[in-house]
Amino acid sequence: MKVLRRSRGLARLAATLTVGVAGVAAGASAQAQAQGQGTWIVVQSRVVASWGSNTYGQLGDGTTAGRSQYGDIRVGNDVVQVAAGLVHALAVRSDGTVWAWGSNEQGELGDGTQTDRSTPVQVAGLTGITQVAAGKEFSVALRSDGTVWAWGENSHGQLGRGTATNHEATPARVAVLNRVTKISAGGDFGLALRSDGIVFAWGRGGQGQLGNGGTADSPAPVKIAGLSRVTGISAGWDAALATENDGVSALTSVWAWGANDYGELGDGTTARHVTPERVTGLPAYVAGISAGGMFAAVLGTDGSVWDWGTNEFGELGVAPVSTVPVTRPANAIAAGSGITRLSAGYAHMLALKSDGTVWAWGDNESGQLGRGTVTAVGGPAPVTGLASVTQVSTGWQSSYAVHTVPYLVGL
Repeated sequence: MKVLRRSRGLARLAATLTVGVAGVAAGASAQAQAQGQGTWIVVQSRVVASWGSNTYGQLGDGTTAGRSQYGDIRVGNDVVQVAAGLVHALAVRSDGTVWAWGSNEQGELGDGTQTDRSTPVQVAGLTGITQVAAGKEFSVALRSDGTVWAWGENSHGQLGRGTATNHEATPARVAVLNRVTKISAGGDFGLALRSDGIVFAWGRGGQGQLGNGGTADSPAPVKIAGLSRVTGISAGWDAALATENDGVSALTSVWAWGANDYGELGDGTTARHVTPERVTGLPAYVAGISAGGMFAAVLGTDGSVWDWGTNEFGELGVAPVSTVPVTRPANAIAAGSGITRLSAGYAHMLALKSDGTVWAWGDNESGQLGRGTVTAVGGPAPVTGLASVTQVSTGWQSSYAVHTVPYLVGL
């Protein structure tokens, strides 16, 4: 495993663990350069932006130098999603292919090697992919036919193939699963939501993160106990969240299970749960959930943000910053914020607003808040210069966004 260093260690790293040609800034100067060289048109493309830590090339820009402001990545035409793992990332293009970059020690880039890549490479043999998820050192993809595929580390069965081998450097199908509509990857375990509202989990289970009542690893998918009308899933480091519809109206309940050393289950305790427990004190209408390293967050349909767990680096967005866990949901951001999506990382958070801007808070040791500095930010603040964003994803100390940019094409 890659050895990563930081002040408080890596007892619980996050793996919440969404690109096109790089945009050429379209403006008066770019258009002026094109004059006299033929006919040009301005087109739009969805591009991945990245910023923060880059030790293993996880920013995908061809270097291993970190940066505290965003830059775009060349990954081909029209990306629809990006997903951040520990120190690698994945992108799905509109043509259904998957591209990967960053650390590859366990084959998590899926190119048949264990060579780190600082620029995107195509994942071998995958077509028709609609969604990807990146865990600690493994990767998962959902095909349009409802099947799930995985590659990378497999020491705890996190590839879901019924075996627990060292690693697999090319994709293969996760056993049994079909009719899957959503996937999520945590530290060493995966989740899949089926079209009938049932959730399955596989991989490491020592903290109860498989939600099946036990603490044993499972190299094949097992059913999460007690949930049957699930609408959303999110896997954190070794805890997980799910939303469930009441079956009658749009009322939504939030459920959590797994590790709870830092109050990340939101039940007022620090005791782990091996089956889902309902999180109380939340809005009746939930728009999204995100499980991070040692904390979790819920987005209300009214734009309010509620979170709980560790707040040592300000990742909850509430004062004061403290080593004492917040064990029940706290209202970090009031209704009316305009936030439409959240992504919780190791110790920082990204929030996407309806106007296409991204806001960030929490740890900023590697510039992962995108403010041009590595100093702490005392609450939500905008990522400098980033606009027209459609999706965000957080890794360990790196951040990613899909945004639309104009560029010039010659006819």
